[in-house]
Amino acid sequence: MSEVSIDMFRIAAIKNTLSTPRAMAVFLLCIAFSFLISTLTAPLMTWVIVLSGCAVVVRLAGLQPSYNLPTSRTVNLLAILAVFALTWFGFSIGLLDSMINLLTVACALKVMLVDEKRDFHLLICASLFLIGCGFISSLSVFAWFGYTALVALLLCSTAIYHGAMLSIKTSITFVAVLILQSLPIALLLFLLLPQLPPLWQMPTSKSTETGLSDTVTPGDIASLATSSELAFSATFEDTAKVPVAADRYWRALTLEHFDGKTWSVSAKRKQAENQLAVMDKPTPLMVAANRYADATISYQLIVEPTQQPWLFTLAPSLPDNTLNSISVKSLFDYTLRASRPVSSKKAFYFRYLPTASISNGIGNFEKQLNLQLSTNGNVKTREWAQLLAAQYSNERAIAQAVMREFSNKGFRYTLSPNAMPTDPIDSFLFEERAGFCAHYAGAMVYALRAAGVPARMVTGYQGGSELSDNVLQIRQYDAHAWVEVLIEDKWERYDPTSMVAPSRLTYGLETALEEFGESREVSILGEFGNTALFTTLQTWFQQLDYSWSKWVLGFDNAAQTNMLEDIVGALTPDKLRIVYLTAIGIVVVVLTLYFLPNRNKPRLSPSHRILFNAIALIEKQTGKRRENKSLVTYQNDIAPCLQLEAASAFKEICSRFEKIHYTAQSGYKNTQSGYASKQSENKREVQLMKKHLLLLRKSLRR
Repeated sequence: MSEVSIDMFRIAAIKNTLSTPRAMAVFLLCIAFSFLISTLTAPLMTWVIVLSGCAVVVRLAGLQPSYNLPTSRTVNLLAILAVFALTWFGFSIGLLDSMINLLTVACALKVMLVDEKRDFHLLICASLFLIGCGFISSLSVFAWFGYTALVALLLCSTAIYHGAMLSIKTSITFVAVLILQSLPIALLLFLLLPQLPPLWQMPTSKSTETGLSDTVTPGDIASLATSSELAFSATFEDTAKVPVAADRYWRALTLEHFDGKTWSVSAKRKQAENQLAVMDKPTPLMVAANRYADATISYQLIVEPTQQPWLFTLAPSLPDNTLNSISVKSLFDYTLRASRPVSSKKAFYFRYLPTASISNGIGNFEKQLNLQLSTNGNVKTREWAQLLAAQYSNERAIAQAVMREFSNKGFRYTLSPNAMPTDPIDSFLFEERAGFCAHYAGAMVYALRAAGVPARMVTGYQGGSELSDNVLQIRQYDAHAWVEVLIEDKWERYDPTSMVAPSRLTYGLETALEEFGESREVSILGEFGNTALFTTLQTWFQQLDYSWSKWVLGFDNAAQTNMLEDIVGALTPDKLRIVYLTAIGIVVVVLTLYFLPNRNKPRLSPSHRILFNAIALIEKQTGKRRENKSLVTYQNDIAPCLQLEAASAFKEICSRFEKIHYTAQSGYKNTQSGYASKQSENKREVQLMKKHLLLLRKSLRR
């Protein structure tokens, strides 16, 4: 047998497999489940994904008459093994991910046996729950389009399954109309019903997945540089007040403890912050709020999920909790914390104080805390720092001397320096002289402390690409570390990276790396990734995702309240009651208009519609009503009033209608192939009826 014949045989086999509506419905359900699993690769374990894929393959094969579905005993054995595996691995992946894996395994096992109506309905409902789980981890506009398409596919599958007497096209049209009818109701409920908080605590994630951590080793920030994931977007009210690139320091954490390898938030700092909070002592930012009230720059951040409470802001910035749906507090080190971890995209509002300084918030405590120094190892650095302290008379001069050292001693900026396991500061300063921002910041803080100058490492982001005149997008590769030095009771910013790679601050990371012959990542798109077309498409998609985040995901309680106040004025309990009752009333009216008129409306087949249209044309032309006459009698009555061509066309329409609805079915076997043959012939007859209806119209016009 030739290859062409084999291919034709396979195509015919596929068509025969999907010949019945229920087989097509199961096929669409399997396709939807496959795509759904492909979107849940993050929470699902590998063996669960493999099991789901095998289940889909087994069920699709079972659609063919020559294949049998697995027995219930086989599926039950798989279920027992899966329960043991989930119990074994469940503790390591967290409760939420365990539940998602359990639901996926249950769906996969049910897919292999889906045949009865109950099984089909269970799978549809479980798939909708999995789509909801997908929204937990991804709320982008692209995820919304994808999951909406999956919901539509599931609805089409359900409509086809229950519409055995209707064509697939009719079922799909029904679902499309249903979705279009639901959109205004969904929009109304979204705008007017209260925005509910999350129902559970989201699982925490690693820093390399969600951004900065409160502990930093030099390699951590370098690993973030390979990620193009969005960290947050910043929207400024006044385009003219957007900071220039070199001043875009998005401050997040102050790291004041160093154990010889890792910088971290000091436990003493946390204890002091808690004690001051209990004493209800105002933070320096709260004090500065009144002093600099007339010189602020308002901006909004749309923060990607980090599962952490800390926020990234221009320093110093005041939180505007009148607009924030999650309360934000300031700490004495001028960092900001949300009242709960950011578990989904969230909008925050701030006021930047460009003329304010970062002062010493806790007096001598901060000075002593940031002079602590590990004396284990790094002897060369401590000796060099003591020479600087003897040579220069004040803190600023010592800090500037360290900065000059980085500028004049041949240091190199790189994402992949050699490992420095022993005496990392000494190795970096006097041997390797190559590293990333955390290497430079950590070495400078250590040297300054050794010279008796209070200093600390600060982590956050630096830079940001312009999406529009007043919108900046900051990505994970913009993660950065710099130094703050306590001089005259104020913390002044020093960025040693700027001495080695000044273009890092003005043009971004990729430009800085290019100057040293490196690249952040290798694009799989090759040269196409640098073309104008690709850049335009990328910008368009980024703008679309930003608009979605700002207007849809950012529509929280505060935004809803502002919208309602613009419509009805100052909100009172009575007004809110009226708004909500009105919204529910509108939904009830719309649903009534959608469904009541169709309750008694007969559903006509395509052949009925063609016949009734033909009769209506003839009644209008001849003035003779059909009333209760049979088609044959009516043809005889109107024949003298019509031209031969028109009478012949109407006769063909009537005969083909009778063939579709009244011809004996004995010629077709009660099998899938017989059913498919009858359906195929009916379609051909309907097409011929349409053709003769056109001929009838033309002849009547003449």
